[in-house]
Amino acid sequence: MLSRRDLLLLLGQGYVGARLAPLTGMLASFAPPKNSMRCINVVNFIRAVEPRFKMDMMLSVRNQMELILKYRLSATWLLQYDALVSGPFVGFLKERMAKDHEVGFWFEMNEMHVRASGVEWRGRPGYEWDYFPSVAFTLGYSKEDRVKLADTAMREFKKVWGRYPSSVASWNLDAFTIDHLVEHYDVDAFAVCRDQIATDGFTIWGAPIAGYYPSKTNCWSPALDRHNQISAPVFRMLGQDPVYYYDRVWRMPGKGGLTTPDTMEPVWPSGQSPTFVREFLDMIEKEPALGFAYAQIGQENSFPWDQQEPGYEPQMVALSKLRERGVVHVETMGESGRRFKKAFKETPAQAQVMPDDSFGNTDPSCASIWYQSRFYRANLHIKGGLPYLRDLTVYSDRMPQPHLDEPTRENEVEQRMPAILDGYHWRKPDSLAGGFFLTGDDRLRLTGKPEVKEDGASLEVRLPVQDGHVLRVRFDEQALTASLDGGPLTLSFEWDPPKAALKEVRGDKLLYGWHGLEYEATVGTGTAEATPSGCRIRSHDDPIRLRLAQKS
Repeated sequence: MLSRRDLLLLLGQGYVGARLAPLTGMLASFAPPKNSMRCINVVNFIRAVEPRFKMDMMLSVRNQMELILKYRLSATWLLQYDALVSGPFVGFLKERMAKDHEVGFWFEMNEMHVRASGVEWRGRPGYEWDYFPSVAFTLGYSKEDRVKLADTAMREFKKVWGRYPSSVASWNLDAFTIDHLVEHYDVDAFAVCRDQIATDGFTIWGAPIAGYYPSKTNCWSPALDRHNQISAPVFRMLGQDPVYYYDRVWRMPGKGGLTTPDTMEPVWPSGQSPTFVREFLDMIEKEPALGFAYAQIGQENSFPWDQQEPGYEPQMVALSKLRERGVVHVETMGESGRRFKKAFKETPAQAQVMPDDSFGNTDPSCASIWYQSRFYRANLHIKGGLPYLRDLTVYSDRMPQPHLDEPTRENEVEQRMPAILDGYHWRKPDSLAGGFFLTGDDRLRLTGKPEVKEDGASLEVRLPVQDGHVLRVRFDEQALTASLDGGPLTLSFEWDPPKAALKEVRGDKLLYGWHGLEYEATVGTGTAEATPSGCRIRSHDDPIRLRLAQKS
């Protein structure tokens, strides 16, 4: 297990140039409709102490503020409890913030916060803030203690700022605490970590790609039914690369196989890559997004400024130019939350389409298309001309998040959503796991540029393949369909069977089990059969239709 800070120290910096090759276009150009809600928040959160090493905790905040004001950008500043009640941070923000800035709360526990709430502090000796999940996050505390921690934070915040915060964020939260903050303090927006593996002692995998109304039983899952829906949105932090991040394929040379996160964070090589920053912002501004597109950029102050600086100002410059074009709302997190609540009564369908290789790689070149509804998320990935489904994750109000009711005392916590296909966890070493499209026994491969089309809440992808055929993949809110012009089609799911959650293929049902939850995918058209490496769905004339929506 590594913390985010440990990872930076181990990997070092300055490794950006290898991924700045010229771009090669993969998907056809597309003019997006103008009815999508597209938002970017600059969010910087502030801790008062860093117990692992000495550093100037104000320096990053001061320099971030200078650049944000220089480029006239809205910003959200999130204060951890210790920074709210001690140090120079409150005075600095009150003096320097522009009118279009906001202050919210960063909800990680530290010794000052926990003791002020009358709760037992269990951090390691000498650690006023301790990143282990059982100490730093709400899931390490009983429901009674979560209420005490939330109420203490809100009471102190109002004492300092004269109001309750509109925005609350943390790397890790739970549905019970979110619901309490909405019902008692009318918080407008929450933000949580993007998917990750084992960093800071916790795994998140399978949560929605951008924004959603969480379930009262699981903050990593959209609510299916309105009665189980928390009435404020959760946004995903850090600007995750939709192409490479999923597979962790970027191996830093000489570092024992460790990877750096491919995100917009300015401390990482990706966040300092002009190619990646440009492609990521272009995706938010220009590509198909259906109802909603969102990104959060910025950096916590416990990363030293000399490691943030190479990426921070170039990102602010790029963001200011994007704002001037008027397509994307560059605004506070609270404003995005209020806009979301006004626009959507339920979690909207949304998409992330990265048409070109996000780092300009050409051998192979990759592109990726993500679809999201409140029922499932899906990823159609293209690697070196091979299109395949890389991820199919479903949601259910019947799947409570780990430690919703009982606190964890573990330093490793896994929070994975139920999968129909998990191309990361279910793969064999050095091979792909996925849903491959076949004609006969041959995998279909691209012969031209795919096209992506929006149709209401649906997304349709048209892929030219061999022998003059066209493969069509359509994502609807509750199901996906695939068809091949001019011939029969097979969708072959291939993975390492001991790792997969598939339990049985029975008639038109793919039956799964994961942590006590039984769930299924239903084959609407086509014939399903088990195979030694997974299962196959065959169709001769009609499109293959796979229904993914679960019973609530």
